[in-house]
Amino acid sequence: MHKNSLYIHSLLSKAIKNKGFASFIVSGGSSPINIFQDLNRSDLDWANIEVSLVDDRSVDMHHDDSNEKLLNEKLLVNNASDASFVSLKSEPSRVYKINQPYDLMLLGMGEDAHFASLFPSMIKSNIEYFKIDSMPEIIYTQPMGNPLHERISMNLAMILNSKSIILLVSNSKKSDLVTEAHTNKDLPLYYLLNQKLVDVKILKTY
Repeated sequence: MHKNSLYIHSLLSKAIKNKGFASFIVSGGSSPINIFQDLNRSDLDWANIEVSLVDDRSVDMHHDDSNEKLLNEKLLVNNASDASFVSLKSEPSRVYKINQPYDLMLLGMGEDAHFASLFPSMIKSNIEYFKIDSMPEIIYTQPMGNPLHERISMNLAMILNSKSIILLVSNSKKSDLVTEAHTNKDLPLYYLLNQKLVDVKILKTY
């Protein structure tokens, strides 16, 4: 198992050991696929892990752009098929009831420094999505991003209701963006990296 997967495995195992269960919120996209494939065969006590998505595209769950489809194919198989999955799209009221703070929030990022479905244009149009003192909530967007779809996402305040946050960085361009985002308020990642509530661990996947 890759060291990134081992680290995630250890966090989830520790949570289960300490309280009998774990909550694991994940992103879609290509960045976490290798980790998902490592974890789905692991010896984690999956029957005591609740899994949901931090964001998704508002498409049918069988659509190729669906993060839920990706999860069903790459994570929630083999041993991990015993996990409890809560759909962000069809069960938002259930998502609010997942035990919080989440034990682990696994985020990816785009080459415009967006994370979850919090895009640069929202900094001007919906700055409340990035404020740590906003009400934690699930938000619904206009068609955005690539692929261009309406989106459903947790806002930053909800994302920060986590014990551990991991940001996956999949290439050197994104790594440079992470560095820039520490000081550039026009980049969504600025608001994740400059808050003091939860430490964000950056894991390179390349």
